[in-house]
Amino acid sequence: MIALAAVSPASANSKYAALVIHADTGDILFDRYSTQKRYPASLTKMMTLYMLFRELEAGNVDLDTPLKVSSTAASMPASKLGVTAGSTITVEEAIHALIIKSANDVAVVVAEKIGDSESRFARMMTEQAHTMGMHATTFRNASGLPNSTQVSTARDLAILSQRIVQDFPQYYHFFGETSFTWKGKTINGHNKLVDTFDGADGLKTGYTRLSGYNLATTARRGDDRLIGIVLGGRSSYTRDAHMKKILDDAYQAIEATPTLISALHREKPEPNLKPTTLAKLGGVWPKPASGPDRPVVMAAAEMDTVSGSPALQAQLKEKIESGDWKDADALTAAGDLAALSDADKLNTAALRVASSDEEDITIGEGDIDYASLSRERRWSIQTGAYRDASLASTEMVNTKTVIAGVADILINEISETTSAGKPIYRIRFNGMTENEAQTACKAVIADGGDCFTLVNPAMSGI
Repeated sequence: MIALAAVSPASANSKYAALVIHADTGDILFDRYSTQKRYPASLTKMMTLYMLFRELEAGNVDLDTPLKVSSTAASMPASKLGVTAGSTITVEEAIHALIIKSANDVAVVVAEKIGDSESRFARMMTEQAHTMGMHATTFRNASGLPNSTQVSTARDLAILSQRIVQDFPQYYHFFGETSFTWKGKTINGHNKLVDTFDGADGLKTGYTRLSGYNLATTARRGDDRLIGIVLGGRSSYTRDAHMKKILDDAYQAIEATPTLISALHREKPEPNLKPTTLAKLGGVWPKPASGPDRPVVMAAAEMDTVSGSPALQAQLKEKIESGDWKDADALTAAGDLAALSDADKLNTAALRVASSDEEDITIGEGDIDYASLSRERRWSIQTGAYRDASLASTEMVNTKTVIAGVADILINEISETTSAGKPIYRIRFNGMTENEAQTACKAVIADGGDCFTLVNPAMSGI
């Protein structure tokens, strides 16, 4: 972790916490009390929206689906849109109202649509949060209205922000909107940073008397997207000023030290595993897309597997001791980073990395592709993101062993994307049902790893 700035007045504020992370790598660039529990206030609505986006991806609703307003929803206190019992609001209108107006009545409308009741929906939110690695978070309602047992942390809210950006890029643009029209009236929002801070493009504000002034912000400058969380501000002005300060400091640090952002690997004890090539695992790497995410193909036939040789162990130890790998205990729950096998017990491999613009490349047993999968098997889990392709390959083998007994894995994938001009290798296991994905993630987390579930965009149209 790189601590960039200290703000002494905030240290006396018991409601205060703040965190800045790199959205792609999870690197922590600023951290103040990020694991201490706080009241999320209306940042809760980010999870309500995440759950609604999942329903959209599952095909259970579309943007034009009408949502019925109950008397319970209509009776919620401000901030509210003012929907009346028996009326309807479309999903798209609900999204605008939750983000811009922070409408508590609409939060209950969404909760009752998805969970039948707000209390049941809150339990669903909590379960999803824990699956995503937000282990310190408990939701009791969909709005963020005061509840002494509804708590989260800056770290958990950063994970949620990261997941919204990564899992639902097609809906993320809604978070950058600052006004919408409802029944002929223009409703303006409270998120001033979208218009006043260089690179800021969205997320959410929140406030209750107990929480103080909260803010989640994402910003992109060049190749670097950062996520900032500020909780417990004394006013919206001081909250916004602090967010600008810690994000600006983070960008200046990245610019001054281009090598600052690097893959973080958390060591965890692992049993010595028999080396396994990808040919024994099975899997398909899909056809490269035209966008920034291009698949990486591990040529199993040419792999030279090395298992725990003294030379390799010495080399790995030397890298760690020289500081090439940073300790990442503070990022245990960050969704886009995986746990790394104990360096002394690593199995690694020489890899040929290739891509093809002409045809899908199949590795291993069978010839499974996305088009052959049923809609219910559109779920995936992501268990890591690495700067080193060989480490990603090793961790994929180890994770495969952990989850093989609890879920069917039809397609294994290591895909390459870039951040700050450098490659990141992401491990995903695809072709699962939602229940299988959740069970698999629980197994990975129980084994000391990191994991989150997602709907695979490549399969969402099936």
